[in-house]
Amino acid sequence: MRKITAVICWLLCVVCWPVQGMELIPLNHGWTFHRGFQASTSDMLQVSLPHTWNAADAMFGNTDYFRGLCTYIRPLRLPERCKGRRVFLRVAAAQTVADVFIDHRFVMQHRGGYTAFVTEVTDFLTPSKESELVIRVNNAPTFDVAPVCGDFNIYGGLYQGVELIVTEDVCIRPDYYASSGVFVTQTQVTRQRAELDITALLSSRRQSLEGCEVEFRLIDRDGKCVCHASSRKIDADGRVRIHATLMAPHLWDGVDDPYLYRAAVVLRQNGVETDRRDVEIGLRYFHADADKGFFLNGRPYRLLGVNRHQDRAERASAFRPEDHDEDLDLIQEMGCNAVRLCHYPQSPYMHQQMDRRGLVAWVEIPFVNVYVNHPAYDENLRQQLCELILQNYNHPSILFWGLFNEINSGWLDRPSQMTNALHELAHQLDSSRLTMGASNQDDDFNGMPDLIAFNKYFGWYGDSMEDMGRWVDREHAAHPNRKMGISEYGAGACIYQQSDTLNHPQPWGQWHPENWQTYYHVENWRQLQERPFLWCNFIWCMFDFSSAGRREGSTMGRNDKGLVTYDRKTKKDAFYFYKANWNNREQILHLVGKRACQRIQPVTRIEAFSSSGPAELIVNGRSYGWQTPDKVHVLQWGQIQLNEGRNQIVVRNSTHQDSCVWELQSSHLDDDNF
Repeated sequence: MRKITAVICWLLCVVCWPVQGMELIPLNHGWTFHRGFQASTSDMLQVSLPHTWNAADAMFGNTDYFRGLCTYIRPLRLPERCKGRRVFLRVAAAQTVADVFIDHRFVMQHRGGYTAFVTEVTDFLTPSKESELVIRVNNAPTFDVAPVCGDFNIYGGLYQGVELIVTEDVCIRPDYYASSGVFVTQTQVTRQRAELDITALLSSRRQSLEGCEVEFRLIDRDGKCVCHASSRKIDADGRVRIHATLMAPHLWDGVDDPYLYRAAVVLRQNGVETDRRDVEIGLRYFHADADKGFFLNGRPYRLLGVNRHQDRAERASAFRPEDHDEDLDLIQEMGCNAVRLCHYPQSPYMHQQMDRRGLVAWVEIPFVNVYVNHPAYDENLRQQLCELILQNYNHPSILFWGLFNEINSGWLDRPSQMTNALHELAHQLDSSRLTMGASNQDDDFNGMPDLIAFNKYFGWYGDSMEDMGRWVDREHAAHPNRKMGISEYGAGACIYQQSDTLNHPQPWGQWHPENWQTYYHVENWRQLQERPFLWCNFIWCMFDFSSAGRREGSTMGRNDKGLVTYDRKTKKDAFYFYKANWNNREQILHLVGKRACQRIQPVTRIEAFSSSGPAELIVNGRSYGWQTPDKVHVLQWGQIQLNEGRNQIVVRNSTHQDSCVWELQSSHLDDDNF
């Protein structure tokens, strides 16, 4: 009995042993902001993060929006409980160059506006004593930080939040390229077994790492530990490597079954837990074939998706979690299974939610348009690629690393050597994923990444719609071993510009009627869907976005190629076209051209998109018969006579109905544009 009592007491001591671990202290409130290096009190603003100083200036074609130095100031007081512990400052993103000061002492500089950075500030702070944290952020153009240019705005600001990380002396490193310090590599995965290599990076200032042990546990959705391994072996650089095997894994299977495990990596020293990381991981395997397209977990899985900028009305780049969720809800409503997060690293929250929703993520560094042969620029590209990969290493939704977009080969300094260097660096950092690039030209660097995709706008920027299929076939025949896809195709559309005649608008003009965008996407998808060797198809783009230099459509500074408006309020007709083709979970019947309510042509063609089967057209109470959807779910009724004045248009079947009213103008009106 005495022995049993002693064992129980020992167990209680183990369970109740205080675990210090890592503590996060958000620093998103209480900031003072002003432009420039110093300012009068009247010029200072009280702000909370996320924040950008160009939420209004850059949105409506003001090419002179502020590109310069701004200052964020905040008091900082560490709780007394942090005494004797290590403290790190983590900035989730600062655009573009950030200099950090504490009590007027320089701490560090970070160059790059889209990835996080972490620095230890233990020696700069005293618990219970107030200090002043100053972050000076500069979004001025520079030739040694990517991107040098791009068809999007460089808003500036602390637009993703700031926090303190408090750890024990012996911890898992939080400052290794601002990563989690834990990397789970899927060396071989099948439906029968998953082989995993786990690496944890350890760090200490005062103590040795003697007596440390790292334990890995894989927890399923029911809370059951299904895999366990540990190691006491520590390399000279503080790395602990663990191998683990899971039999009969439940795979992360895209939108059909985005199953996630929880990986717990626990650091103990002399039996006492000092730190841990809990990360969600999904187990999957994938490949692309030059003739058969993309495969996920051994089955064909053609990637159907959209491009998405982190940019929206009112808040510009300073997104809140609900903004990302709204975007993803709309993307999934349309039926996408993939998203290209263009042309720069975007919020970690976005990656997390894509993991949970089963959406494949294309992520990339801002190596856009122009290559500058500058040693500091080359180094910055490498730095940003390291940060992109290491900060997002464990996300199962990310299957490839994007290296470039439309880099210019017209300059004397060619980007080929740099592209190949980035490809090799990506494979050194992560051997489990593929590299990719997005190109708009024929060049040697198209063959350097593992996958290549093209930005092609046949039927918008000149040429004809039919050129898309012809070009794809020529490119595939010329390079039969390349795994090629389409990374961008699209056309502009303003919902306030409507026409009942079909004329190719000028891309750089102010007239972007919605019906041409609809026609463009119908005809392009007819060709693309017939070519299954394309491993991806990404529409440009999901949402209208700001680009200050644009002078086209109805709004200056706006790229209006989105399938949804900038404010996320209105879905354009092309959105419903793809929903009919891509969304297998929800049937629809959508009447095309409802916003073109002021009509000129007395005899017209009426279209609808249907994934709910055949439908009947009724105009002013008269039936014009039933039509069956074609291969791309389009219904058409030709030579429909409208009455002068009000016309009631209805399409319906046994489960769905859609309708609108068209007003036919008097015959003396002959202007095609209204």
